[in-house]
Amino acid sequence: MVRNSRSKGFTLIELLVVIAIIAVLIGLLLPAVQKVREAAARSQSQNNLKQIALATRSFEANHETTPPIFGQLRGSGTSGSVFYHLLPHFEQSAVYNLGPDAARAQPLKVLRHPADRTMTGDGVFDLPTAAPSWAASTGTANPYPAWANSANTTWGLSSYSANWQVFGDQGARLTKIQDGLSNTIIFNEKYAVATRPSGNPMFGATLWGYGVDPRTIPNDFTPALAVGQYPGDAQWANGLAATSLYVNGYWPRTGFVNKGGPVTTAWTGTAPWMCRCMLRPEFAPPPNNAHCLKSQSISSSGIHVAFADGSVRFISSGVSDPNWSAGETPADGEVIAPD
Repeated sequence: MVRNSRSKGFTLIELLVVIAIIAVLIGLLLPAVQKVREAAARSQSQNNLKQIALATRSFEANHETTPPIFGQLRGSGTSGSVFYHLLPHFEQSAVYNLGPDAARAQPLKVLRHPADRTMTGDGVFDLPTAAPSWAASTGTANPYPAWANSANTTWGLSSYSANWQVFGDQGARLTKIQDGLSNTIIFNEKYAVATRPSGNPMFGATLWGYGVDPRTIPNDFTPALAVGQYPGDAQWANGLAATSLYVNGYWPRTGFVNKGGPVTTAWTGTAPWMCRCMLRPEFAPPPNNAHCLKSQSISSSGIHVAFADGSVRFISSGVSDPNWSAGETPADGEVIAPD
């Protein structure tokens, strides 16, 4: 008797059905995986901001002042950015001990948002000595402050910025924030790198160690600063020279804009801006159309923010300009936190 030795296999139709089922399952799983990744990234960002906020409160408790945006503590000692001064308070003493110039080339995990699509793979940025001009749409300018060795063009990036209106050039006492600690923003998310097709500045990056002490560039202000003088209302009312290092897009700060006089809005009227930015963040804009002086959210639905009381909250993308502005100004009498 002859037996049929052929084994039964999948028919073409059966194979196509299996492939279709697998494709459907993958299609169902991918959104779930993406949501898990987004939730993990948001949680990490929240933890990063919490660590930065607590480091600030620890620093202020020890020194009776916060660090300045950039400069010396109480006008003497080592000059550095707000993040440089905070390094020992988030367990980065080894980096701090390198000094401001060597330290600024180091990438820092606590300053990296895992979903920031503008962050480089190695967490650093190459800043040329002939960078695109921040005062004109063409040409180049040297962005290097006198304290930074321009032979080393590597700078560490940050996905977070400090509120210039709180820290200023001399630091601040948190206990003297008139609008309330829980109403006042001290740090928030921001793209690590931002460019836009037009406007000045057109290019920028959030370099955590960048900055310049205003006392070293006295003639960039009007009226010019006296020896050892910090800028005050007289200077902020006039804004700065457009070519000044103080106004370029490489600082790790937000809440600042080079506009001294009134910029009429529905809520500020004719009051002078005094170089305080009064506008809400850009919410997940394309990286090639982001304003390097503004805040940017990583998520289109909102932005994570650290307040002066150490809390971290997620502010909806529906927040209004007036409410965001109220959160950035520490002493304008507003007591409404951003919604």
